[in-house]
Amino acid sequence: MRQQAFHADATSQLARAEHQATADRERLVRLLGLSSSRQALKLPERLPDLPTSPVDPKDAEQTAMDKRLDVQMAKRSTEATAKALGLTKATRFVNALHVGYANKSETGEERENGYEIELELPIFDFGSVRTARAEAIYSQSLQRTAEVAVNAQSEVREAYSAYRTAYDLARHNRDEVVPLRKRISDENLLRYNGMLIGVFELLADSREQIRSVADYIESLRDYWIAQTNLQTALTSRSPSGGGSLSRQATSSSASGGDAAH
Repeated sequence: MRQQAFHADATSQLARAEHQATADRERLVRLLGLSSSRQALKLPERLPDLPTSPVDPKDAEQTAMDKRLDVQMAKRSTEATAKALGLTKATRFVNALHVGYANKSETGEERENGYEIELELPIFDFGSVRTARAEAIYSQSLQRTAEVAVNAQSEVREAYSAYRTAYDLARHNRDEVVPLRKRISDENLLRYNGMLIGVFELLADSREQIRSVADYIESLRDYWIAQTNLQTALTSRSPSGGGSLSRQATSSSASGGDAAH
């Protein structure tokens, strides 16, 4: 009955796995904009092997400041706000990452963290003819850009932590768990040949060995997903922040237009 239960469980897992494979393939088809799953879509038979060593991106947070789409969009939005307010005379530049830590963004003071990550934005001379409202609008735009930049830094750190964890788990399964299960299976086969255990004990051990290989495959999949997410966090827009950023840019433009009038 135990073996029958194992067979029934394996049958259910097989059905779920086949459906998941179909669902993932169709999701890829939709992302690629293909009309059918067989149209110019040929996937490899297996995942690439785990790299010999994990990637250690240099200056990852600064790379995000320079290349991330949401950070650049926020920076351009701030520049557009300044233009809409008619601000042209920049007195100095301030690091957007320091705006949130200063009582006033005009101080321009830099924090000492051992290394510096920069996203420079101009501070303008509002002059006596400028209203307090125009100054507040530009300050608000600075704060929004600072929020996007700080979130981008946090997302890069989180993505790298997930990447390293996935790499370490996949390597642990490959180098420790799977070989250990293989040795146990070999020893149990010797015990079975010596009539020390029965066929059901041998099959139960084989089940555990199969499970360890499946766990390694899943951890390898998780590694490649984490690696892709890390690259996305370095260069692309945050999936969770895109909508709010667009609304903020629209709001800034509208406010800037009112102030200019």
